[in-house]
Formats: sequence, structure tokens, C-alpha cells
Amino acid sequence: MSKSTALKAVSQFFSLLLCLILLPAAFAQPEELNGTATYENGTYESSIVPGLEEIYGNYTVHDINPSYYSVYLMPGENETFNVSFRNEGNETLDIAPKVVAPSDDYYYDVVNESWITILPENVTVSPGVEQNFTIEVSVPGDAENGEYEAQIAFTNDTYPDGYETPVYIQESAEGYNNSLSSEGYSDSLSAKGYSDSLSAEGYSDSLSAGGYSDPMYVNVMHLWVSVPVRPKLDLQTSYISDTIEPGKEYVYAVKIKNVAGRDVTIDPRVMKYEVYDYSFEEPAFSDDTIEISAPSTIKAGEIANMTIRVPVPENASGSYNAYIEMNPDGEENDGSVPQISLSFTVDKQPTDPYVKTFNTTTADPITLEVSTETSGQDDSVRISPEKEEPSFEINLKCNSSPVNLTFVKTAESGAVYSQGYIFPVWATEDSSSYQSDSRKYTETYRADGAIGTWELTILPKNTNSFDYSITVGESE
Repeated sequence: MSKSTALKAVSQFFSLLLCLILLPAAFAQPEELNGTATYENGTYESSIVPGLEEIYGNYTVHDINPSYYSVYLMPGENETFNVSFRNEGNETLDIAPKVVAPSDDYYYDVVNESWITILPENVTVSPGVEQNFTIEVSVPGDAENGEYEAQIAFTNDTYPDGYETPVYIQESAEGYNNSLSSEGYSDSLSAKGYSDSLSAEGYSDSLSAGGYSDPMYVNVMHLWVSVPVRPKLDLQTSYISDTIEPGKEYVYAVKIKNVAGRDVTIDPRVMKYEVYDYSFEEPAFSDDTIEISAPSTIKAGEIANMTIRVPVPENASGSYNAYIEMNPDGEENDGSVPQISLSFTVDKQPTDPYVKTFNTTTADPITLEVSTETSGQDDSVRISPEKEEPSFEINLKCNSSPVNLTFVKTAESGAVYSQGYIFPVWATEDSSSYQSDSRKYTETYRADGAIGTWELTILPKNTNSFDYSITVGESE
């Protein structure tokens, strides 16, 4: 039966039901409109129209806690957790929990039953009694990575075929003012809030004629198992970002650790990102400019070095972005090996100074501060050329006449972290307990003040950006 046919049939049924209910209601007193529905001890029942139990089913909903649980396990790992089951019915039950396939496993693989152990396997539970179960999830060492789903059914109660949610008739205290309304049954026939379960516009979800291939169990807990990819290699860093100059050669060294527990082969290659670029900007240089040297095989537990050489062409300008794919074991990367992002900006050191003009209305002294910030990450992986300390060539004029500047001080500050924050512990020198993420270098100068127009020029060296401040008057 198609969904449209099912919709038509159900619509006709409820049209007839509407007539049967509203016709007597037209001649009856409001207090006689006493159709009822009960929800006792988790059992859905209906007493409005005889025979609805055959359509909707009659079952008991028991208390299961937790009703949802997820675990994150590597292949070969296991986890144990507890689940409680409370008998909400009036009869003693023989409970034998079992692993069942979910009815809507569209996006996940189904957990293999052999992965799950439930204890006790079988137990008798009296009415009102709570029984605890221990569930162990063990992922085999050869399990494939992915997302898995299963359900654990504590009873054999199932929903009727083709129905997604339990349904019962809800009594209206106002005498059917909201139930079976001609505006689409939006408030009627709802199961404890299932406002769309039997609506005239909602049969595609709640009364689907297609149903499911697997039964829909009532008393279940939902289980998700996430099995990530077991890593093969660990890298000292996942990116190299630097400002480089034309005509110079830059060399970077990145440590690689084999964490797979077996030998792994690698074949590092430069790859371009497969994204659309609407800037039409040509890269600063071609991919074959970059040279990579690394061992073809890294033994289990071994730490090896990979050298990345970038001879920048004389005519290079702009930026270059790519990544290094390690190609572990000659197979497509399944996520077990990180990539190294490459981001280079080709820029010459400026030869013309930055010029700033300002005016003063007092003869108070003038204090100048110029600072720049550098990244400690680049210092750690760049082998050559060695980074030189930044500096500034500063000149000051007042009313077009040179002014003598007095050097006051040099200050250096930075952010320092304990070992392992920036790079993994295994990739740092044994003698170093700390790592520096960035450094700030500041030069301070002072000049006698005067009223007039001033011109400040700043030429940076070994840096491509800086901050400055001009203070007129006494500076703390």
C-alpha cells in the first residue's frame, strides 16, 4: 500500500469516526461527552471506540535508565556500564535482555552482537522492583573504524507494524473542543504530546504504510559505539607558516613518530587543496619547488626526521598554500595520519621607512615605543636561515630639523607553557621543560619636547609588522 493510499484510508476512517462521535454529541448534554483514555503504569489503553486496542496495540512501558548511552572505544578496548530496569506492570516478568537492530539504522552500522555482554542473562523481576544489569562493550582489535548503533531490548513488546510512536486517545476536559477538530486533528489523538502522530498532514512519519524491516521494540535502550581510526603516525606539528624572502632557501625539520606498533612506510608528497579559488591569484611558486626528504620506512616506536626545503625563486611574490600528504603504507589516508599544512607569504624586507606626522602644542618630553611580536612555533621547526632578532631604525624631526633620540630600554616578553602544550613531549628536547609560543620585542626612546610639527620614521628589520606609540608628556 502506498503512503497516499494509506493516508486516504486513514482519513476516511477518522471522518467516519468524527461523524459517529459528533452526531450523538449534538443531542447530548456536555457532561455526557465522557470519552476517556487511560495511561496506567505505562500501559496505553483506549476506551473511546471498542477495537482500537487491536489497531494501536496494548503494551506496558517500563522504566529503563539510562535510555541512551554512547561509548568511544579504540579497536581492542572495552567499557562497562550499568543499566537499571524497573517493572512498571502488574505481573512478574522474565527479563532476558538481547541486542536488536535499530529500526532506523540509516546512518550507522549495526553493532555486532558479539561485541556486547549483558549480565545477568536472565532474571525474574516482580512488579515495582528495579533490577540492575551490567553491560560490557568490547570492540575487537580488527574492527573497522566507524559509527555503530544498536538497541538492547528488555521485553519482547513491539509497536504495531507501520507505526513509529505509541498512540492513545487523550480526553479533553472541555468536551472535544480540541479533539477531532476539523482543522486537522492537531490536538486530538495525541499520545502524551504526539501532536503530529495522527494529524491529517503527518502520515508520512507516523502512519507510514511502508513500515520497517525490523520490529520496533518498546522497552529498549539505545547504544552508540564510536570506533575511531587507530593512529599510525604522530607529527611534531600539523602546520608550517612563515614569511619568506625571494632568492633565499629555507629549511624546516619536522619529527615523525611511529605509533602504530608496527613498521610503516611513508612517501610524503606536496598536494594542493581541492577547493574552488575565485581570486585567480597565481601561487608564489610551483609545487615542485618544495623538496622533501624522509626515510621510506619508520620502524615501530621510532622517531624520524622529515626535512622540507624551500628554495624561493628570485621572482617569487604573493603566497603559497598546500599540504603534505604522508601516504602511509601506500594506501589512501583513512585519517590515521595527520597532514602538514604549508602556508608561506613571500615578502621582501621593506627598504623605505614608515612615516608618521603629528603636532604638539606643548614642550613636554616625547616618549616613543616600537614593538613587534614573533611566533615561537616557526623558530622551532625552521632550521635555516636562523631567525635574527628584530630591530628598528628610528628617526625623528621637529619642524623639519633632526631631533636627538635617547635610547631608554629594550624589553622582551613572551608566553611560556609547560612541555607538551605546543609540541608533543616526545618532539621536544629532553633538557627543555618549557616551550614558548610567542615573543614580544619592544624598544623605547625619549626626546626633548617642543611646539610644532613632528615627523617620525620607522624602518623595521627582521620583521614585517610592528606597533608604535607616541606619548607627549611624562610617561610612567
